[in-house]
Amino acid sequence: MEQQVELKEVMTEGVIAVDKDENIVSASRTLEEENIRGLVVVDNEEAVGVVVCRDIVYQVVAEGRDPRDTTVEDIMSTDLIVAEEDELLDDVAMAMNQNKVSRVPVVRGDMLVGIVTQSDILRAWPGFAEIMSEDIEMEAEASARSISRSGVCEECENYSEELQQVNGRWLCEECR
Repeated sequence: MEQQVELKEVMTEGVIAVDKDENIVSASRTLEEENIRGLVVVDNEEAVGVVVCRDIVYQVVAEGRDPRDTTVEDIMSTDLIVAEEDELLDDVAMAMNQNKVSRVPVVRGDMLVGIVTQSDILRAWPGFAEIMSEDIEMEAEASARSISRSGVCEECENYSEELQQVNGRWLCEECR
């Protein structure tokens, strides 16, 4: 019989939160000081979003925005999944995977009590990595690939204007 694990058994207790009105410089310093990759964003002590390092890189740095004039609220993800501390780990892990989120705030009633991350899940449930990689493979197989180039086919060694990569090899139309 499979043991059911509740979030409170694997979550990281205590949440590093940032107010929605803080600027990106301040939030970045908190990330660095705490050696973490994400912060729960709060408004009057209520979780309203999440900001992760990737948000700062893609939405501030890459776009050339001034991090002193950009607030956390400007870039945070608001598609927030929040879980109760007594929810089952496998249910929350699957929801995280389906919604492509890497961290979920954990509450007890209305009070924010912790956070569960993909790292927490992997420590408690190593099989989750296999499920995630299967999802990635299925997504990759489902997406159309039309990248082609000209050159010599690695199978028949004939020149082709439309080589496509198949199983790591560049093949002409006849050899695909």
